[in-house]
Amino acid sequence: MRKLVFLFLALPFSVLGQTYSIKTTVRNSTDTVAYLGHHFATQRYLDDTAKVVDGKAVFEGIKKLEPGIYFYYTPNNYFEFLVEDQKFSLEATSPDFVQTMKIKNSPLNEGFYKLQRFTAEMKAKSKPILDSYDSTSTEEEKALIKEQMDAINKQVEEFQDQLKEEYKGTLLAKLITLMQSPRVPEAPEGTEDVKLYKYLYYKNHFWDGIDITDPGTLRSPLLDAKINDYLDNVVVQQSDSVIKEVDKLLDKAKGNKETFRYLLITLANKYERSPVIDFDKVFVHLVEDYYLTGKADEWATQETIDKLRNRINMIKPNFIGNPAPELVLWDTLGAEVNIRDIDANYLVLYFYDPDCGHCKKKTPELYANYPDLVAKGVEVIGVDISTDEKKWKDFIKKDDLGWINLADLNNQTYFRYYYDIRSTPTVYILDKDKKIRVKKIDVLDVPVVIDQLIKQDSLKEDNP
Repeated sequence: MRKLVFLFLALPFSVLGQTYSIKTTVRNSTDTVAYLGHHFATQRYLDDTAKVVDGKAVFEGIKKLEPGIYFYYTPNNYFEFLVEDQKFSLEATSPDFVQTMKIKNSPLNEGFYKLQRFTAEMKAKSKPILDSYDSTSTEEEKALIKEQMDAINKQVEEFQDQLKEEYKGTLLAKLITLMQSPRVPEAPEGTEDVKLYKYLYYKNHFWDGIDITDPGTLRSPLLDAKINDYLDNVVVQQSDSVIKEVDKLLDKAKGNKETFRYLLITLANKYERSPVIDFDKVFVHLVEDYYLTGKADEWATQETIDKLRNRINMIKPNFIGNPAPELVLWDTLGAEVNIRDIDANYLVLYFYDPDCGHCKKKTPELYANYPDLVAKGVEVIGVDISTDEKKWKDFIKKDDLGWINLADLNNQTYFRYYYDIRSTPTVYILDKDKKIRVKKIDVLDVPVVIDQLIKQDSLKEDNP
C-alpha cells in the first residue's frame, strides 16, 4: 500500500443540512475510519473523515465541495473519483476498484470509470507489444511494432474524443483535454521547413480548449504536469523565451486568484531551484515583476517579500555574461591577490569547505585534471570559504594542491554573498575578460565544459 502525505484542512462538523453527501461501500474492508480528500496540483489535502461500519462510510458536510479529482483513503484502500455532483454513492470490492466500481446518481463518475477501465485495457494490450521491442532484431519488426502501437494510440484518441463529446462541458471533458496533446497535421505542400512548421503548430495549439483558471483542473495533478511539460519540453530552453511564456501563463491565470497564486508560487520555486544554468534570470524576473510590484500582496507577507528581495540581490551580480564580482583574497603567505590580475584564457573558481564531505571527494578529482587544463590556457583558483587557517592549509597539504590557493580568513570581502555560495563545492568559470561564462556545474564536468567553451569561442573568432 502506497504511503501518502496529506495536508489537513479544517473539517466541517455541522450536520444541520448536507450540501454534499458521498456514500461509500468497500467490500473486503476491515477499516474503521476513512478519509475524503482532494488533489491540488502536486499536493493532496484532506476534507473530511468518517467512521467505517461493515465497509460503509458516509461523508457529509454543509460546505459545497469544489470540483476536482477526489479520493477515498484508508491505510488499506485508495481510490479516486470526480466531484462536480455533490450527492452520489460509490460501491466497490477491494482491491480492484476500477473493475468493480458501481456508481449511483453520478453520470460524471460513470464516465470517469469508463475511461479508467478503457485505459487499463489498452495498457494491458500494449505491454507485450512494447516488451517485444527490445528483442527485435530487424528494422521491419520494429516498424511492425510501431504500426501496432500507432493503432492502439489511435484507438485511445478516438475513445477519448467520444467521451469528451458525450460529457461535453463537464470536468471529465476538461481533464481529458489536459491529457491530450495537439495533433499536428501534415505540413502544407511547399512548406520549406517541415520540422519548424510542426513545432510551431504544436506550440501554438498546446493550450487549445484549456482554461487554466478552472477550479476543477487545478484540483488535479494534470494541470501542473501540463504546465511543466510545456515549459520544459515545448518552450525553447533559453531564459528570454521562458520569461515570455511564464508571463503569458500568469496573464491567463489572472482570472482566478487561486490559480494565479498557485502558478506564481510554483514557478518561482521551479526557477529558483532550476539546474539550468541561466534560469536564475527567470526567478529574478518573477520576483521583480510580481512580488516586488504588489501583485502578490494578498498572500505574501512582508517577511517573504524581504527574503525574496535579498535572494535576488545575491543572484543578480552573477548572471551569466556579467563581469564577475570583485574578488580580492589572500594566499597562504598572506599576500593579497586580485583575480582580475590573473592572466588566463579561462579561470575556474573552485569554492570549497575543508569540512565538506563532497569537497574532500571532488577536490582530488578536479586536481587530477589540472595539468591538462593549464595546457589549454586555464587557471584554477581554489577558494576556501571557511575562516580556519589550520584546516585550510591541512586541506591543501593533504592533496598537494598546486593551483592558486586563496581564502578570506578574516571574513572581510563578503564573497559568499556576491557569489551566492549556498553549498560546496561551487564552481564558476570566467573568460579572459573575467566575465561569467558558466557557473554551478559539477566538478567532473569542468574539463568537458572548458572544451566546449574553447570550441565555441574559436567559432566566434572564425565567424565574427
